[in-house]
Amino acid sequence: MRRGVAVLACLVVVGSLPLSVAGASVNASISNVEVSPSSPAPGETVTFETTVRNLENSDAPLEINDIAIRKAGGSGITEYERVSDLGSISPGSTLEVPLTASFESSGSKDLRVIVYGRDRGNGNNVELRYPVKLNVQERHPQMDLSVNDSVAGIESSGEVTVANGLDSRITNVEVAVEGEGVEMTQSRTVESSIAENGSMTAPFRFRPDSAGEHSLTATLSYTIAGDTTRNTTRTTVIESDPLRNSVELDTTAVGSGTDRALRVAVSNGANAPITDVMVAADSENATFQRVLLENVSASTTRQVRLNATLDEPRADATVTANYDLGTETEQATTETTIRSVPGTIDLTGLDVVRQGGRLQISGSASNVGSTDADSVLVSVVDTETVTPATPGRDYFVGTVPDSDFVSFNVYARTEGNATSVPLEVTYLVDDTRKTQRFDVAIDQMGGAAQQPDQDGGNEGGSQNNMLPVFVAGGLALLVVVGVLVRRYRRGDDDIEV
Repeated sequence: MRRGVAVLACLVVVGSLPLSVAGASVNASISNVEVSPSSPAPGETVTFETTVRNLENSDAPLEINDIAIRKAGGSGITEYERVSDLGSISPGSTLEVPLTASFESSGSKDLRVIVYGRDRGNGNNVELRYPVKLNVQERHPQMDLSVNDSVAGIESSGEVTVANGLDSRITNVEVAVEGEGVEMTQSRTVESSIAENGSMTAPFRFRPDSAGEHSLTATLSYTIAGDTTRNTTRTTVIESDPLRNSVELDTTAVGSGTDRALRVAVSNGANAPITDVMVAADSENATFQRVLLENVSASTTRQVRLNATLDEPRADATVTANYDLGTETEQATTETTIRSVPGTIDLTGLDVVRQGGRLQISGSASNVGSTDADSVLVSVVDTETVTPATPGRDYFVGTVPDSDFVSFNVYARTEGNATSVPLEVTYLVDDTRKTQRFDVAIDQMGGAAQQPDQDGGNEGGSQNNMLPVFVAGGLALLVVVGVLVRRYRRGDDDIEV
């Protein structure tokens, strides 16, 4: 990248050399040559304001034929500008004539301003010379041009930074950016001034017409020393990528009961932002809310919620996202299914315990749906091998909220080779009566006892008959020990049992 250049020039006026020439009637000189700007840059126009004076002691007017500015010394003649037919100067009068020149290279310039005239009194030719030394040095405020990644057809941005490293303030600062094969949507920034060692930033925006290389050129225009306008440029080459479209939709059903919705994730895998993103869903038996996103940046994902109203428990839907990518309108789609999940009762945590000649079945009526289940009733089903028993032939659970449970206990007697107890659960969901049946295995649930051997011998029977006696004795012994320990800790002297 080219470095910014600055300009410095020094003017050394060797002196006014009034020259009296042949013909005694005219006494004239070049009294002054004022150079502007005093510190020119290469290629910059320099004005040499030349003042020619015909002194008061002259006896005749001085006719000015030509005034020229030339390179002094060297082989050949290098003349930068010549003006002609300027009229006459009377004695005691002056004539100011501007000459302009520009110098393509930097360095010291040894110049001469030459006046070609004629003595109107005696007709003799008159030639006046004035030496000028000029130092041209390339020096501008520094410019840096930076550009973000760009994509064909997509507006991108950049900025120009101007740092004033000159030894004086610059004014009327203007930065303009133009490019080849790009459309500039923001190209110009103006500042009133930049102080010595100060800086400014000029943002710009552009849209490449196509993929590939494009050049951007920033031009800095400014004024220095009050009235000298300078210009300098900086060019950079950018590489614009081809536009890539890649947008995907991912859906998730959310909510509970009839309050259902679709959560839609819009993933922008394109290499440019997408704008005016309208997300919607269409279904024959459901209606959905629409959501508008202003934009989704490249390589990012945004989520929206589409609230749904279902006419049936299940709805197949087509989800779409219409969006603008560059100058084109595109669409992404996906298919999904949303369901309304009503209250549903399941029996969980079942436990079967034998109590004498009956079975106690305990557990929880759990609502695995997303709406309340009302009037929940758990009953033992009467079959050839199973009979409901007291004290709980059935159990009225009542209402079970969604994602909650209520415990229950029912009793049954079994005959023959029964291996399970059938339970029936009835309940209301959205004013609709539902019935479910569960078979509870007797020998597979926690706490379940083995079915006793009805034809067992006397020994087995004696052991079974003595078991309650052993249990009662053990419990009595534990009670006595507990009382003794309690009395001992309290420090009682008399212990009575």
